[in-house]
Amino acid sequence: MNDSSESTLAATKPLDAVSGTKRIQPVLPVFRQSRLHRLADRWSHLLFLACSLLVVALIGGILFFLATRGLAAFFPLAGNTGRTLSFSEVFLTTDWAPSSDRFGILPFVAGSLAVTGLALLVAAPTGILTGVFIAKLAPPWMRTLMRQVMDLLVGIPSVVYGIFGLTVILPLVSRTWLTNAPASGFAISAMILSVMIVPTIVSLATDAFESLPPSLDEGSQALGSSRWQAIWHVLMPAAKPRLLTATVLGLGRAIGEAMAVQMVIGNNPQWIALMRESTDRAPFLRALFTPAATLTTELVQELPNTAAGSPWNNVLFAMGLLLYLLTMVLILTTRRLGRGQEA
Repeated sequence: MNDSSESTLAATKPLDAVSGTKRIQPVLPVFRQSRLHRLADRWSHLLFLACSLLVVALIGGILFFLATRGLAAFFPLAGNTGRTLSFSEVFLTTDWAPSSDRFGILPFVAGSLAVTGLALLVAAPTGILTGVFIAKLAPPWMRTLMRQVMDLLVGIPSVVYGIFGLTVILPLVSRTWLTNAPASGFAISAMILSVMIVPTIVSLATDAFESLPPSLDEGSQALGSSRWQAIWHVLMPAAKPRLLTATVLGLGRAIGEAMAVQMVIGNNPQWIALMRESTDRAPFLRALFTPAATLTTELVQELPNTAAGSPWNNVLFAMGLLLYLLTMVLILTTRRLGRGQEA
């Protein structure tokens, strides 16, 4: 190497702060992916894309199937073997008598909303407050134990809850409160549903509180807030979007539940007319314990016994489509509200 090259190399070397001499910085190696690695990355990307498209196709396929079968009740589509119905005849009337050509599904819609609302009224506060206790107040051993219990309750099949309600809760309520009268109806169904969805809300609420930065809790207590003031005024508003998501996921499971509700609700499609004819002095108690029906219970009970393409069969598919759309709109609305709260 000549003198000019050496002087250029020396000029590019950084000056050592202690000795005043030039030092050579190490040259970092350049990592290059082999052709096999690049091919594996490309195929992995295609695999993930295919799985995502498969999920979208499945959701769209279910919606398309329900729409083609359900809308056949209102439009002369292929495969329709009976007369077409009007929307008001199906959605705005309370008389459900398929053998007499009357298909009012309003009792089932009202029943689904009533059972789900009562269950959520009990399960949401219970689940959120339990999540607060597990995340912020419980000792470590109890936190671990309660998390394991909640995971166990989430995995129990719904039919087990239904059997428990049918063999234990119904006879107990009938003997204790109603003097051997039928105890099926909204109250027992809501009780069973609330027990089913509480573990889901608890698990998600606990994760929501544990994901908050510790500085929120520490800062609020440093400013003089008590433990409960910090939880109520700081932590719960900060976790509100995720708590809302937990509540809606529990609501989605409750509104789509069939087996447990079908075993304890009584399955009476004429419950609105039965309540109108009742002369009890306690109408609210009668409303809670009147045998009723929901969208899911009616689908489970009657869909296997109907002829394909008949108005009865098409209306049942329309009920399934309505349930699908209700769940989808509920989830999309909650995601939008959650993004608004985070913003």
